[in-house]
Amino acid sequence: MTEIVKVKGVPVTLGDKKYIIPPLNLGALEQLQERLAAFTGGIDAASVGTVLDAAHAALLRNYPDITRDDVAAVVDVGNMGEVMEAVMDVSGLKRKAIEAEAAAGELTGKG
Repeated sequence: MTEIVKVKGVPVTLGDKKYIIPPLNLGALEQLQERLAAFTGGIDAASVGTVLDAAHAALLRNYPDITRDDVAAVVDVGNMGEVMEAVMDVSGLKRKAIEAEAAAGELTGKG
């Protein structure tokens, strides 16, 4: 069964579940703007906190019951870059490329 989500986004597997991570809405972006601008991509406390807060804010759009602790349990050093890339897919280019690839697979029977 295909999961229905409210907001299109980038599919990312976290733990044993695939999530659709949409970009941040403007309210969350406004709240996190200074922290996102200062984001280094490192594993310092500020960067880790920014990843968790941004991922949580984005995931809430499709998973209203997800908690920050849930996000912290599945985002790790190995996937935090992928998660931030999905969260910050403001233009939708990554999502659109994934959708085009999936559509091409369906047309060729490889999807």
